[in-house]
Amino acid sequence: AHRGLILNFGAMFAIRRVLISSALLWWSTRVGLAGAENLAAPSRLRSSVLSAQEELPDIEVVGVEAVKDWAGQRLVKGEQSFAASGLPRQPSPDSWAGVVVYQIMTDRFNNGDLSNDLANMPQAQQDAMAGNNWTGVPDWRHGGDLQGIRDRLGYLEDLGVQTLWITPVLMNDGGYHGYCNTDPTTTDPSFGSPEELRDLVADAHRHGITVVLDVVINHICDPATTYASPPEHEPCADRWNDMYWNGTADNTSGVGMNFSSSFFPPFRTTAFFNRCGANNVTDTSGETAAAVFGDFVEGMFDYNTQNQDWQEIFTNLLKYWVAFADVDGLRLDAAKHVTADFVAYLSTELRAYAIKLGKVNFLVIGEEASREESWKALGLGRMMSDPEDPESHGHVPEALTRRMLDLKSTYLANPSFPAPGLTSLYNFNMSGTARDALRCDQETKSIEDYFSSWAREILMAQSVPQKGAAPDAHLWTVVELHDWPRFLGLYPNRTDMLMAAVTWLLTAPGAPILYYGVEQAYNGNCPSQIDIGDASVASSIREVCDMGAQEMYGSHPDSLKRQDMFASGPWLLGSSIEEVDRLARITNATPAVSKPWQVDEMLPRDHAMYRHTRKLVALRRSCPALSSGSIVWHEAQPVHCGFMAYSRLPFGNGSDAAGEVVVLINSRGGGEVLLDSFPLNGNVNRVDGQWYVNAMNISQRVQVRASGDSAMHLMTSGQVLEAGDIMVLVQEGSHLPFNDTLGIALCKSAEVSGKSGEVSSGTLGRIGTSGGACGAILSLAALVLNTIAFAP
Repeated sequence: AHRGLILNFGAMFAIRRVLISSALLWWSTRVGLAGAENLAAPSRLRSSVLSAQEELPDIEVVGVEAVKDWAGQRLVKGEQSFAASGLPRQPSPDSWAGVVVYQIMTDRFNNGDLSNDLANMPQAQQDAMAGNNWTGVPDWRHGGDLQGIRDRLGYLEDLGVQTLWITPVLMNDGGYHGYCNTDPTTTDPSFGSPEELRDLVADAHRHGITVVLDVVINHICDPATTYASPPEHEPCADRWNDMYWNGTADNTSGVGMNFSSSFFPPFRTTAFFNRCGANNVTDTSGETAAAVFGDFVEGMFDYNTQNQDWQEIFTNLLKYWVAFADVDGLRLDAAKHVTADFVAYLSTELRAYAIKLGKVNFLVIGEEASREESWKALGLGRMMSDPEDPESHGHVPEALTRRMLDLKSTYLANPSFPAPGLTSLYNFNMSGTARDALRCDQETKSIEDYFSSWAREILMAQSVPQKGAAPDAHLWTVVELHDWPRFLGLYPNRTDMLMAAVTWLLTAPGAPILYYGVEQAYNGNCPSQIDIGDASVASSIREVCDMGAQEMYGSHPDSLKRQDMFASGPWLLGSSIEEVDRLARITNATPAVSKPWQVDEMLPRDHAMYRHTRKLVALRRSCPALSSGSIVWHEAQPVHCGFMAYSRLPFGNGSDAAGEVVVLINSRGGGEVLLDSFPLNGNVNRVDGQWYVNAMNISQRVQVRASGDSAMHLMTSGQVLEAGDIMVLVQEGSHLPFNDTLGIALCKSAEVSGKSGEVSSGTLGRIGTSGGACGAILSLAALVLNTIAFAP
């Protein structure tokens, strides 16, 4: 969650009210604008933001109770505004189990509105552009916005996406990523207006896509605000930590703050901040007190998330976006870095409020990137406690127990989620293990080993499953995302490796995230030619490009993870697909609105990687075993680049093999694998003689046969699986006819449009709300695992 913020903060945080006329003139010339009215448009946008800020209540003047009243009244206005829009409220999906998520880095995805490009551009970027100095272009704003996303919703629907996660679009310091929030009450005008966010959500709903909004919950940014004296970093963090575990938080502790005039007025009080000073990388990435109570870096002030007045105000400010924009879920950035009592309050209150709006299964997912699984477990679902008796718990902070007692009647009244914690989080442990194994960095068997590990066990004990789904089916999974190097970064031409990884992602347990461009096989590698600026600029940018070989945390440039996906972007990096890679360039291109997605050269859809991703998304959505079922392992070789075989079984089928899907992956290239037969594991009543067909090629058939000891084997008759090859086997008779448009045979539960070959958004993946026998079993398991010590 660092977002590469250890940069030149003078440049990064500089947001001035007056735009440099020369920079305006340069940009207006590039985009083809003319006349004083057009040149003034960005200034008008900024003025509207400033006037809105001037109307915000100053807590130092009006007091905390008045600010609490304002936040509550503002929420009512959000509801009224949505009602006046005439848009229908979108109910929650019945289940978040197994949904296919598409993540977009808003600034880098598509520029759909040229008029807002300058609206919140940092002064340093304006100065550099005016001086024709392009050295900083990798970390500049590139122009992507909400309209650009709206323009490509048809593309996402064609791919089969069910949920859209967009990186933060609320008001920020001007950084392209949006994670340095300065005002949670409005949007960054460079991305678009609040109304444009609402329109995007409504359009996505029309395409059958839910929207999860990314929000920053642990800090607020202001470069002009300083501490009155240097904080004693470690002692301060340790003091807050002791109070957290003892349940005795004291809002008066810590140094003073010199608030600037630009600081967000409703939060202009020291009581709302921990005031322990800036972390180093080790602090933030670790599991010490500083990770929770220290500032990410200088200028990012860490909220005192134990302050209950702040909790109420901030939560109402986030509820506003549910009311006003009708978003379907919130992604809580840096959830690792806030206190568990706040996670419980925020998660419970958001879900309870959403129910009032008709969203009975609102998603609250946290970015919990701790190395220790117990830290993640503390934030998820049951929160290492008995929800019905919060005083029965493992080693948890007293602040959490007290907050759960306050919230108990609220969360137990929620039929979809009778628990206080996050609905979901990222299954980083499973995802990282699989990514490493699929890149041949560790043994293939390590993936199988995860499923019998303590790390998985403790998460499953806290998880509140979606009804009719395995307990891990709604946890988000990845092979790449905006904080990880591209999967192909070190293997820029190995499309076969990426295909195998995407096959795993889309056939494994969890809710898979497709990071924008994975379907276009983006590799984050710079092109050989850098056509921007003079030789010194090209040399400087080449130094950034060369750092791509360093994938250790903190050493890999974020810009290489976040290439542009629109033709007029200045940062078009490589792909393992030749026709996409030909478009790679680094240049100061003239900003332009992209072509319609159907004919956009940046979005080719006839190459192998796109077709492979699209067909597996469709298959996943059609087969309950893949979207919400359990996993049984048959083989995972204890070698690098090894072969693996596993079954996915519909959840709740008991020992019935109906609906089973068997997946075979030869991950990279330990050479070809000769398939003869291998045993099928699991307590499953398979039928001797049952035929399975490869959904990717239904002419390929294999048979289940009983051996002498009655064990079932899959007889593959000497078929060869080449390096990178896969087979996805479904029971003969359980599938629809082969779909030539998609290039796959879907499971019979699918609803398919004969005209387009697309999977209908109808009822696919919607299994119902949470509860059932699985919840009862996991509650028992939780009582055992909650006794595991969680050290402060």
